[in-house]
Amino acid sequence: MTDRPRALVIGGSVGGLMAACLLRQIGWDVAVFEKTPGDLAGRGAGLGLSSELFGVMRRVGVHLHPSTGVAVSSLLWIDRSGGVVSRLPRPWITGAWSRIYRPLREAVPDGIVQPGRTVARVEAEGHGLALRFADGTRTAGDLVIGADGVHSTTRRQFLPEIEPRYAGYIAWRGMVEEATLTQDARALLGDSIAFTFPEGEMTLSTPIPGFGDDTRDGHRRYYFIWYRPTDAVAELMTDEAGRNHFPAIPPTAIRASVIAAMKEDARALLPPVLAEIVGRAEQPLLQAVSDLEVPRLVFGRTALLGDAAFIARPHVAAGITKAALDAAALADALAAEGDVPRALARYERERLGFGTALVAYSRALGAASLAPAATRDPQRLMREYGAPHLLKDAGAADISS
Repeated sequence: MTDRPRALVIGGSVGGLMAACLLRQIGWDVAVFEKTPGDLAGRGAGLGLSSELFGVMRRVGVHLHPSTGVAVSSLLWIDRSGGVVSRLPRPWITGAWSRIYRPLREAVPDGIVQPGRTVARVEAEGHGLALRFADGTRTAGDLVIGADGVHSTTRRQFLPEIEPRYAGYIAWRGMVEEATLTQDARALLGDSIAFTFPEGEMTLSTPIPGFGDDTRDGHRRYYFIWYRPTDAVAELMTDEAGRNHFPAIPPTAIRASVIAAMKEDARALLPPVLAEIVGRAEQPLLQAVSDLEVPRLVFGRTALLGDAAFIARPHVAAGITKAALDAAALADALAAEGDVPRALARYERERLGFGTALVAYSRALGAASLAPAATRDPQRLMREYGAPHLLKDAGAADISS
């Protein structure tokens, strides 16, 4: 038995693991329940790594060097013919999901993380709370943290009317091995993020770590994301059997004809170097771009964190960083207040405004990215992609430890 307060964390991804580490540091007993039975290291592809993320990682005892990712030195605007219209200096670090998830998972003892546990709902339990699992079992605690992502069961229980909203466009994603690209393509791309702007669309490609998280030249991968407006999203998300998978279809369920049409469009609309990357991607991913914001983060002794609370469009490249900053703010509030209700009220005050601002900024970037050529400013878009000013302001106080 223990007299320590107990936190029940729903979701064993980055936000949940960070919350577990930080709460254990301030004396909490923690249990993490993840519905996926296996390892999560295979999720995701490329992602942006920020100084704010590195700062929270240091707080949980994971000291990652920037060499964890690929150092990007500049942003390129490439026109349809393949010519470089402009080059903007901007340091950035791109990484792989596994390089963040694996050390975080290793920082949490195995007995704390319980995979294959699906939470059905949060219930009252005396002066605390309990989780009811899909198998009918229950466990009690003093605090519930809903870190269960885009399709959060926790959010749907307390805010059933709030659902992700389709933004009117899709995102194709994929990656290829650097070694498979032509020498001309590799020479042009180098250590840059390459942007191109077909009418009403936007595509970018960036180097990311390769197999085994290898960051050496020639051993990396190139990752692309292509934003395309469409009113036919339901058709694109329908598999061969006629089942609709909106808002994100499993890669292997995407119809071959849909992929073939996308690659044909790439040859017609994109610069040769980006058309080559898209064309060589063996198993592209397709998602309907959506966003979501909540009016509240706290419901009694239950708090939402990360994508369970706010879903920003991919243009801000900040989902993983926001989850980290949320976890740090929650732990700081609990440590400072010494009372769970007061701490949660403080957490909500500090993080609700930032989440709202991040979603709003992602919407503005999305609208500007897909605007007609006559009103679009590509150089400004490249400078503002990733919301650097919002992250800097949000992370200044949170990464001082």
